[in-house]
Amino acid sequence: MESEEAEYLLLEVVHTYRLFRTVGQHQGRHTIAGTKVGVLQELKRDDLRLSDLAGQLGVSVSVTSRAVEAMEVEGLVARRSDKADGRAVLLSVTDAGRVELAQRHDYVAQRFAAVLEDWQSTDVQHTVDALQRLNHGLELLADVLEADERG
Repeated sequence: MESEEAEYLLLEVVHTYRLFRTVGQHQGRHTIAGTKVGVLQELKRDDLRLSDLAGQLGVSVSVTSRAVEAMEVEGLVARRSDKADGRAVLLSVTDAGRVELAQRHDYVAQRFAAVLEDWQSTDVQHTVDALQRLNHGLELLADVLEADERG
């Protein structure tokens, strides 16, 4: 890929990111973005230690800790001892957290499907394939830029 093409692609990704943020501002309690939803999504996959969860989310431990504490109060997340290491604590999503996450996804997915009603299954698959490939490239870019910062 030529650098001009890469710039064109990156600018379109930035535009998509901005649109996603704008849409997120109008979702209110139905948002499928943000730390709270990220916590639920990651813990839906697997129980995690706080530091591992923060790493998965790409945010600080303190940000993750504040989010988890609030979500515990709401009954969306629970803490338990790690059987492999009694000193460690694992976080898990509760049944209420799973319901919350599913409701958010359903709400936004229904509206997204309505505005993309003319898309065929092949359109969806091609887009997902391209996005997965793009995300992999962006992960590699993050690694390169991090290495550049270290010198």
